[in-house]
Amino acid sequence: MVIWGQKINVRVFSGVDMNRISLVSMNGNCQIHTKEGFLTELNEGNQLTLRLNSSKKIHVSQDGRFLGISDSLFVYQLNRLDYLKFVSPGNQFKSRKYQGDFKIFENKGSILILNDILLDDYLEGVLASEAGVNLETEYYKVQAIISRTYALNNVNKHSFEGFNLCDDVHCQAYFGHYEGESNGILNGVGYTQGMILLDSSDHKFPVFFSANCGGQSSETDQIWNTSIPAYTSREDTFCIHTRQANWEKYIPQKEVFSFLSKTYFIDVGNPNVADQIINFKQENRKTFFIHPSFGIPLRDIRSQFGLKSTYFNTEQVGDKILFKGKGFGHGVGLCQEGAMNMIKRGYKYPDVLIYYFTGAKVSNYREHLIYR
Repeated sequence: MVIWGQKINVRVFSGVDMNRISLVSMNGNCQIHTKEGFLTELNEGNQLTLRLNSSKKIHVSQDGRFLGISDSLFVYQLNRLDYLKFVSPGNQFKSRKYQGDFKIFENKGSILILNDILLDDYLEGVLASEAGVNLETEYYKVQAIISRTYALNNVNKHSFEGFNLCDDVHCQAYFGHYEGESNGILNGVGYTQGMILLDSSDHKFPVFFSANCGGQSSETDQIWNTSIPAYTSREDTFCIHTRQANWEKYIPQKEVFSFLSKTYFIDVGNPNVADQIINFKQENRKTFFIHPSFGIPLRDIRSQFGLKSTYFNTEQVGDKILFKGKGFGHGVGLCQEGAMNMIKRGYKYPDVLIYYFTGAKVSNYREHLIYR
């Protein structure tokens, strides 16, 4: 179990298939070890380059000098505030900076990197990645509590692969160490240190969040086929005039009809069925496209055509179907843009959390462990 003050293990660059990467010590020093023991030390400005050879071993060199070949490497930062910059020699991906320690090894023909990091240091990176920078500290308090609760709820999500969480939206986006000019993120995490959301039975609340719910939240079974009683669909007027409240996408009609015909055996040649496809309406969020009897989940339509949400209407425009939608994301739980707007209107972080998570309460996790 991961508790406050302990480390979690996060796979970074999880969406990148890499066979070469460089590590640059940006602040402080770190030691590099193999299973056999100490290999070298990186001082500030030094660079370690790793690449897989034809035998799927890691070829290690430091500032152009060959050091050896190993199955795995262990990187230990000498100070909590030290961090490394990870760089792609071939510009395969954007460089990132990380605190903490690392385990690096070969996995299925690619270099796999695990970041061993304190929970709250991880959260600083999550807040920058999930919410963005230059927001008000009060909002970062909200996001810190949610993201901390989410991390603890899902700490075993990737245990079968040998780590706790990944750095993608499958878990929570985490694209590295935050070092911006604003102290909002640091203060938000620091002020809420150890705080999580609990339900009425003092269990960790099942938290979810998305960018914008489009004015009405989703129920969990509309998105994931799993019903969580704490989430009932509700109106949200705080997000309807924000940046990601509305969207449009034009898709060729023949492409839509072909998908429905081949995947769900829909008779798109039937004029009545065709009319329902091109004139689909949602005054309130629905679960199925056209009609429940056709068995077409809206989440499948969203996935197939890369739509921002399942909350959309359709209409015909020439030889295309216009998907005219609301919101961005699954719409379950906290609506980030709605919460940001609440903060701008003067609400405090407990008000926002109670508004979006009915029946939840803020509690200090350390006290919860002691007194439960």
